[in-house]
Amino acid sequence: MSSITQKTVFSLDCGATNWRLYRTEYQLSGASARIVGEPQPAPLTSFVDRRLPAAITLDGSGIALESFGEIAQQQLDDEHQRDRVREHFKPCIGAYLEPDPQPHQKRYTHAQALEYTRLLLRALLEQVRHEKWRSGVFDDRVSFTFAYPVHWRSEFSAQVFNDFVRSVRECFPRDFEGTRFVAEPEGAILCLQHRGLLAETHGGDVTLIIDVGGSTTDIVAGRMVPGIGRLDFLGRYGEPIGGDLYDAELAKGIADELHIPASALADDPTALASLRLSGQRLKESLSRQLLNSAQAGHDPQRMVTLVMHDGSIYRKVVSLDAARFQEAVGPLDARFKALVDHALVAMAVREAEIGQVVLVGGGAQLFTIIGYLRQRFGRERVILADNPEEIVVQGLGLEFGASLDKIEPTIQFPAGAPRPEPAQAPTPFPQTSSWKLEGAERTLDLPDGTKTIGRGRENDYQIDDLKASRVHARLQVTAGRLEVVDLGSTNGTFLNGERLVPNTPHPVAPGDELIFGKTRFVCKR
Repeated sequence: MSSITQKTVFSLDCGATNWRLYRTEYQLSGASARIVGEPQPAPLTSFVDRRLPAAITLDGSGIALESFGEIAQQQLDDEHQRDRVREHFKPCIGAYLEPDPQPHQKRYTHAQALEYTRLLLRALLEQVRHEKWRSGVFDDRVSFTFAYPVHWRSEFSAQVFNDFVRSVRECFPRDFEGTRFVAEPEGAILCLQHRGLLAETHGGDVTLIIDVGGSTTDIVAGRMVPGIGRLDFLGRYGEPIGGDLYDAELAKGIADELHIPASALADDPTALASLRLSGQRLKESLSRQLLNSAQAGHDPQRMVTLVMHDGSIYRKVVSLDAARFQEAVGPLDARFKALVDHALVAMAVREAEIGQVVLVGGGAQLFTIIGYLRQRFGRERVILADNPEEIVVQGLGLEFGASLDKIEPTIQFPAGAPRPEPAQAPTPFPQTSSWKLEGAERTLDLPDGTKTIGRGRENDYQIDDLKASRVHARLQVTAGRLEVVDLGSTNGTFLNGERLVPNTPHPVAPGDELIFGKTRFVCKR
């Protein structure tokens, strides 16, 4: 008889606006896993309404984490603090590879966005360790599953996905093998199937799953295979439009209503981040009211107070009704409608084939989006899942038990369809590439992706140097370009004799000299 052991799966959806955490318990017996109960939210003390705002505040040095979550988000209202707040950084991951990135994708560099993700994840894992995992050490009884946008793995030779995987695994001990990565659409499909929302269609046999996130909207099309409960993949299409862009447009309208001069906003660009939060809360209140007639009443109002760097104060009660909202975000609504048109063409799906449209994601409850889809496809065909913002993270917990030896993803790619390229797991040994760092005692070959260097054993490159910090710096090779990022080391990283600003990517060229602590390398290609 096979022995039965317990397994805890923590699922993490690291969104642009909020992070969500769920916990699922399994009993393992041989090669099978039996779920115990249902996936459950696992909020920590830093969570607000079962979510962790994706915001951090750096300390005075600009290197370490001072606060995170709601506390960091609240500091956006403090003119003395908000310059150190970093939020909405996920859209910047991989944006350097995009041919025409949007303004919100260029707020931070790829390396900075990954570093802020690491800082927040480390803080969250420490809370999980203390509040949800009394043993204090993550071992083979626990697994962590992370959601990722499907295009991170299917585009640009999976460079973005591989960098994300490395960044996540850097937050765990080197010998920990319990990290898993699941595409967001796969998590959504698993949860929707588990809830029985993909079992029936109204007319056509094609299901559209529309995931409206903070910064992007992804649409997946598939046909349910009768009797199997599997969704045959027909295509995926996405564009950089999401709920946060609506908030940004509302922020501009609030700034006009408060009569804030454009010159003042130019001198204090972080002020718009504070106004965006006010826009988000007004938008959410208005959508709840219009989608639920039982809550109908006065237009949502909010006292907005903004203190600028120069000490000037702007304060006013701002209200929002449907007409003003649609006037402010009309171009975005038009872009969303065009996105649906583009998706159907790109996926070669005819409108008559569509049997149901399922809405998931944090931006799925926006009343203009729901109204447009109901008008186009018919009210009975549009399904807004309960708690749509938690669909993906719930599905991540279910993925573990789908099959311990699963080879294919839940999204099945038919013969002839393009498949995502397999991701390469990080390896502790350097691989050969065209970039090298030549030192007096050793030469480091730098593969594409991100590697760390420092005195500690957890680094990809360990150097025997007491002047080097435990995790001293990060080396990043992307698109034929090498960058170095000092990670707040005590004695600094020097490029051609100049000490680098911490947590800021610096390009390195062949022939350049790099010094970590007292260890010197020359870059070669």
